[in-house]
Amino acid sequence: MQEYSDNQKKSSAKPKIAKIAFFLASIAVLLGTGFFILQNREQLAWVDLKDGNPASAFSGGNKKNLFGGISNQEKNTKSPVNFLILGAAGPGYEGSDLTDTILVARFDPAAEKLFLFSLPRDLLVSIPGSKNFTKINALYAYAKDNKDEFEWIRQKTQEITGLQIHHHILVNLTAVKELVDIFGGLNIQVKEDIVDTQFPGPNFNYQTFEIKSGWRFMDGETVLKYVRSRHSEGGDFDRVARQQQVIQTLKQKILGLHFWNIEEYIDIYDAISKNIKTNMGIWEIKDYWEDIKDLPGEDIIKNEISRNLVTTGQLNFSGSMASVIIPKMGIEKYDEIEEYIANTIQ
Repeated sequence: MQEYSDNQKKSSAKPKIAKIAFFLASIAVLLGTGFFILQNREQLAWVDLKDGNPASAFSGGNKKNLFGGISNQEKNTKSPVNFLILGAAGPGYEGSDLTDTILVARFDPAAEKLFLFSLPRDLLVSIPGSKNFTKINALYAYAKDNKDEFEWIRQKTQEITGLQIHHHILVNLTAVKELVDIFGGLNIQVKEDIVDTQFPGPNFNYQTFEIKSGWRFMDGETVLKYVRSRHSEGGDFDRVARQQQVIQTLKQKILGLHFWNIEEYIDIYDAISKNIKTNMGIWEIKDYWEDIKDLPGEDIIKNEISRNLVTTGQLNFSGSMASVIIPKMGIEKYDEIEEYIANTIQ
């Protein structure tokens, strides 16, 4: 049997311990109401990353982004800050990089309010640098090979809303499936019957997702459909509410783990770290969370772009007709939308 010195044992244990500490500090998900930071029952240790390596967190260093890269945005506790929140299906699913959830969150520290604006995924927009058009939910996918894969969707969101985007976060909902399966499934209270006959299926077809109201035990695949389904009266906000419900249930599961559940912690960290991208650093996330975690419900203002400001139509995309949304003033004429948002946040 090979023998190891105490120093070697300590060295090999460091990456695992650091991974756990980093995970506890970085499980931050922006889904509708802002930030959810997992906090353990013991005091949470906030760490910086060095060179994108969780193990090096113990040696100090620069403040890094959640999963690599230095953030240039300095937090100003007095000025409003705007976040672009994107949700995609993730690897293994049709349209894996299509951002079917597009939310802009504006936190105003002085007013102590959080404003949420849901942008329609079918909004017709031009592709930056070309004369071609696409739906806004495809911009991120088209820019995946760019140096800054968020540039196009960020630029277009700024044009539509008139708001400067300071931070972005992309959540692959595949993370939800993986987390649920780690715990062997979840009990979820379904508030109303769901019958979605247009749920995305294989080969770009549709399938029916149906679930009855009441308490339901769901595996990861079912939970993923539950949080992705968007054909209900509340549209994206219904979907965001279901996502929040699942995240809160997962949070309680994770908080129920003991520190010695090393395997589960590492599995959870892996599921999160490979399915979230953001330009925020850990300390920024912590600071924003401290600011908004106690906001009462009436100070979280949810908004959808009013149907009075947009219209729908059909457009030929590569030989197939697809539904699109355009401003009533005309394609890419966002003056009324900007005015609506400006009046809302005053």
